[in-house]
Amino acid sequence: MTGARHLPVLLLALCALAGCGSIKSKLGIGPPHASLRSLSVAADPGANSGNGTQLDIVVVYSSSAIAALPKTGPDWFRQRDGLKKSLGKDIEVVSVESASPDEVFAVELPRKTRRKGLAVYAFANYVDPGGWPPIALTAYKKAALRLQAKSIEVSEQ
Repeated sequence: MTGARHLPVLLLALCALAGCGSIKSKLGIGPPHASLRSLSVAADPGANSGNGTQLDIVVVYSSSAIAALPKTGPDWFRQRDGLKKSLGKDIEVVSVESASPDEVFAVELPRKTRRKGLAVYAFANYVDPGGWPPIALTAYKKAALRLQAKSIEVSEQ
């Protein structure tokens, strides 16, 4: 009978914990959070047909912002300023550029990516007229992007 007496206290403690985002995620309450902890970028010789490549890493903090993101890199770069204004604190953008082949560099992610990021995408400004779709990085813990002549490869480090 002792366990039954402690049930209200246990329920109260669980309700208090449910207010904390990281505890919610661990308990499976609420939306999952991004796993991404580190990201590196490398460019092969001839990447993006020999052109430098702009990359925007977009950390998304709300499901409505996920739905508002464009479907290609060129669309993202055309709409970027407007999206940053309209989505406000629902996204954070880290802009980098790979200018030389065989260059490998780490991307510094926003601090709250681990705690509050629902999704992480990379948008590349590739020369291809059709553009490149957003690269989902959410499920990776340590992601590596390799810019190639006509494609982009993503893998776990």
